[in-house]
Amino acid sequence: MAQAVVAARSGREPIRFNKPTILGVGTMVWLGSEMMFFSGLFAAYFTIRAHDGKPWPPAGIHLDVVQAGIFTAILVMSSVTMQKAVFEAEHNRLRSAKWWIVLTIVMGASFVANQAVEWHKFTFGPQTNAYGSLFYLMSGLHGLHVILGLVAMGFLLLRMAGRAKDPGRLAAIQSVSYYWHFVDVVWVALYACLFLLH
Repeated sequence: MAQAVVAARSGREPIRFNKPTILGVGTMVWLGSEMMFFSGLFAAYFTIRAHDGKPWPPAGIHLDVVQAGIFTAILVMSSVTMQKAVFEAEHNRLRSAKWWIVLTIVMGASFVANQAVEWHKFTFGPQTNAYGSLFYLMSGLHGLHVILGLVAMGFLLLRMAGRAKDPGRLAAIQSVSYYWHFVDVVWVALYACLFLLH
């Protein structure tokens, strides 16, 4: 575990690590494999679309681009709130960091809830055509990643409610933030492909 460098003016200067933490490095390596996984999905999407020879989304499929765009903006803003939680934790303001994490959870949960509502309203399914199959596969797997991120944040809150001095807490918060930023960036690309590109 990397050692934190704390300035003499306790509580006023941010906590910094003098080298990358093992957890942070492991998270980055894992996110690299996740990047390859989603890259494979994008490759399949564009390959199948190119050989389909029809407009995408196909005729008869109606997507609420505006509603999805609003919740895309909410998810992107949740990256800001998560980074604010990291900033507060670095300055040892754990109470404030907890509230920023709670706000991030609320925003992420609202995104997932909207996705469930959209799926319920859609007039097409994964069996309708190739677009439908890829839409549900790609958005569903991303939704699963969002849910996993929310669960990780729940465990962060439990950890932050524990002992006052926890040397690994900041590294855990930073690692979850890396994952959350990754999930948000992936969704922006998915939104562009599934909703905007015709």
